[in-house]
This record gives sequence, C-alpha cells and structure tokens, in this order.
Amino acid sequence: MKKYIFLSLSFLAFISCNYKEEETFTKKASERTVNSLNSYKNTLENDGYWLLTYYPEQYRVGYWVYPYQPEVFATDKDFPKFHRSIGGYNFLIKLKNGEVTASSEVSYTNAEETSFFTYDITEGPTLSFDTFNSVLHHFRFVSPTFPNARGGETDFIILKYENDTFTLRGRTSNNIMTLKKFTGDRETFLNKIRENSNALQYKGLSPINVGGTEVTLKLFPSYRQLTFIYDNNQKYVQSPFIITEKGIKFYEPVKINGVTFDEFHFNDDKTALVTADGSISSNFVTSAITLSSNASYITFDSSNASDKAINMFNRAKRAVERSRDKSYTLLNYIRLANVMGNDQAQTAGIQGYVAEKNNLNNTSSVYYEMDFVGLANNNNEQQVEILIKDMPNEGDPVYKNSLYYYREAERLFLSLAKAGPYKVTVYNDNYTGVTSVKDPDLWFYIYTP
Repeated sequence: MKKYIFLSLSFLAFISCNYKEEETFTKKASERTVNSLNSYKNTLENDGYWLLTYYPEQYRVGYWVYPYQPEVFATDKDFPKFHRSIGGYNFLIKLKNGEVTASSEVSYTNAEETSFFTYDITEGPTLSFDTFNSVLHHFRFVSPTFPNARGGETDFIILKYENDTFTLRGRTSNNIMTLKKFTGDRETFLNKIRENSNALQYKGLSPINVGGTEVTLKLFPSYRQLTFIYDNNQKYVQSPFIITEKGIKFYEPVKINGVTFDEFHFNDDKTALVTADGSISSNFVTSAITLSSNASYITFDSSNASDKAINMFNRAKRAVERSRDKSYTLLNYIRLANVMGNDQAQTAGIQGYVAEKNNLNNTSSVYYEMDFVGLANNNNEQQVEILIKDMPNEGDPVYKNSLYYYREAERLFLSLAKAGPYKVTVYNDNYTGVTSVKDPDLWFYIYTP
C-alpha cells in the first residue's frame, strides 16, 4: 500500500509542475499602474488644451412623463427614471505642473480659472481636481436650491488613451467621459457652443420615420435630453446629449428598428436637426410663447382665467395657508420672465409669490427655470408644453429652493405642467390665450404690459 501511495503522490507532483504557467507580467500591477500614470502625465501636460465632455449624474423621473404621461404607466410609481438626466457639458482645460486652468460653456463668460490638481491611483490612474475651482466644480455647488449639488465629479479614472483621446470614468457616478486634444480657438469654440445651445431654446421637434415606424421626439432643450417614443407609446428611449459645433451628440448610441443614432446636426439655416448622413430629418417646432426681460403675467381671477384654472390656484393657496405657522398666503399671479440661469446667462423663469396675510407687501418668491417647448400636432395648431427644471415630484423631499418652507406653492407650477400640452392663441402684443388640450375648460391669459 505504501508503494502505491508514493507513486500517486509522485504523479500528482509531476502534473503540478508540468502545468505551471509562466508569469505574464514582469512587473506587479501597482508598478504597471504607476508607469501608465507617468506616461499619461507626459501626454496630458503639453502646452495645449483638452476638451472635457462632462456628464454629471442625476437620476430622475423622465421629464416627458410630465405633462405627457402616456397610459402605459399605471401610477406615478411606475414612472421611469433615467441617469444623466441633466445632460452633458463642454469644458476646456489645460494641465501643467500641478495646476489646471479651466473654462466652460456653463460660465457666463469665457474667463479661465486656475486651481490645483493631483494624479492619484485609485481603481486605476486617476486625475483629481480636488481644490476648489468654480468652473470645474460648477455641478458640485451646494445651495438651498441644490442641497445635494447636481452630481458633479472631482475624480476621473483614466481607462485608456487612443487617437488623441482619453476615456475617463467618473469615480462617483461611473459615467463615461472623454478628454480630447483640442485644436482651435478656445473662445470661438465656447461662443459657438452657446450659440448652438440658444438655437435649441423654445424648440420642439417633428416626428421622424425610422424603418417604417413613426417615432415621436420629445426635446428638453435646457437639460439636454431627447426622448424617442414609438410603437403606440409602448417603447421609449431617453438619451442625454452634449452640444457640439455641428449640433448634438448622444452619450451613447440610440438604436431603433436597426437604425443607430449617434448625433444630429443642424441644417444650414438651423430649422431642423438631421442625421450625419442626411437620411433622417426633424423640423424644429418653435414655441408660440417666448419670454424676455420684460415680464409677463398669469393672473388667476375671473377676468383672466377659467374656473378650473382658478380652482387649481386655490388648491395651492390653501396648501400654503395651512403650512407652518399659517400666517402666509399665495398671491394670485405668476410672473414669467428671463432670469439668470444656473447653466446659462439667460433662461426662461416661472415665479410665484408668498406673502404675509397681514402684510401682502411683505413677499418672498418661489421660482424655477423652465422651457416652453413647441409641440408638433395634426391639428395645425400652435401648441406648447411646459418643462420645469429641477421640479421635484410630489412627495420628493430631495430638491428644495429658496422658499423650501413653502413647498406647497410649487404645486401650482406642477399642476400647470401636468395640465399641458396647451393650445396657444396670440391675440395681440399684450394678450395670449392658453388652453389645455386635454381639458378645454382649463384656460388662462398671459398678459404682457
């Protein structure tokens, strides 16, 4: 028996030795990472600029659910949510000797700001913009409006470098971003991006035909989202995009009926978006309602609004009067005007007013940025949808604004959005009639002094 045991053990030892693999790498993983980082550093710290395509992470209910709300969703608990729901943005950066100089389309000017950065090794070679920079940390700001900021990143893991482009992954969000060698004039580029962004404001899109299927396009210009809805509203793809010098480019390709959409370009006169090969085109539908610095007003009284619109206002008013110390009320008008935006110098804004019951002149305002978006329809009507930026869903405590003690006032804004889309009739320079397509008994005037 001992003899057999000895032979068996010898045979196993032979097998073990015979199948031992040689080491693939001559260096440890940590050494390889350090070497990669040193190589990346030499490439990054040249004398030119890099274009950072930046996607902050926000996971939100689809913007098109309000006011669209297709019947496929039984309750608000079924409303779909989407990542990167505030779109992508362009930053230009220069890296040298531990300093980063940055400018961006989201700034009001093309001014640059310099701060420090570091190289690090986390899950891989990492760029860390860990000292304050108001440009690079634009989506990291914490404020009463954004108590949890808006999903900005400081650490970017370098995944690879090829064709003059670094592929990055946000360490917090896992969103994929790129850092591409930039050629051209920095200020000219930023101005062009802002120009193209402005060209999308107040715009909706006409349907397109994809492989014999009609596809509805829902555009959210300010937060850079485009949704494809088809097959009788049963299928939908919401895709974030970034503004380019030619038009828009999606975070990742959208595939419908075997057709892949990577980007859309403006046509020559900027009246439509077309695919890069020109095979599919969608015309812009411009909102009949546009705002300026000259304010317009919606007043909820019998001369300017229907009973249903007034009832909508009264529900919000009662909610305000029941809140907190019960000493406040909601004034019966809404102000519409351009405001300084979070991500652009001028954007449309919607504003309501809460006042002390015993002193109506002592007011505070609750406001949001918004889009009026033109809506394609088969009735040859001028129709619009109201899309409100950062509007919380009912019962959602995450987002608060400067009047977060009176969240009930926001119900009026949300109710207006949900009652859309609206038919618009422009009577003259002062009065525009707005009627709910869903319920013609709900209407109001927009008055511009």
